[in-house]
Amino acid sequence: MMIYLIGYMGCGKTTIGPLLSSALSLPFTDTDTEIEKENQQTITELFKKDGELLFRTLETELLHKLTNAQIVACGGGLPIFNNNMDYITKNGRSIYLKASSDFLFMRLKNEKKTRPLISKLNDKQLEQFIHAQLSEREKTYSKATHIVRVEEKTPAEILGEIHALLLPC
Repeated sequence: MMIYLIGYMGCGKTTIGPLLSSALSLPFTDTDTEIEKENQQTITELFKKDGELLFRTLETELLHKLTNAQIVACGGGLPIFNNNMDYITKNGRSIYLKASSDFLFMRLKNEKKTRPLISKLNDKQLEQFIHAQLSEREKTYSKATHIVRVEEKTPAEILGEIHALLLPC
């Protein structure tokens, strides 16, 4: 079974993924980490050198290569581009880790250096950027099989909620 974790950057996919992997005894893949390994460059370097378009192509290629049962933490933009959400929906179960733009801003404002899409924004710009982009992406994210709100919850609580949603499968 393929389980895809989707949601905006900073929502907790990279934290929850390994925990879920351990709980379900399934391998874990973080698409950003895998792309960095395959290309021997950080996401920031890839964006700078080759641009977002190539990065989105690399994400889609990787998504189609992942075929064995596993937990996949998808980059925040991955479901949005190249009909990837349709692919995800057809090939497994998806879990949208949902958070408000205010919550995401508080998480992301100190991580700007490691996130190329927001690295040059000041706090006010970052707040506006997150709000606008999250509003745009919400329609796609909401197509997920399950939606789990992550605010005010510990990783263990989020994991428990996900586990309960997956039990019938």
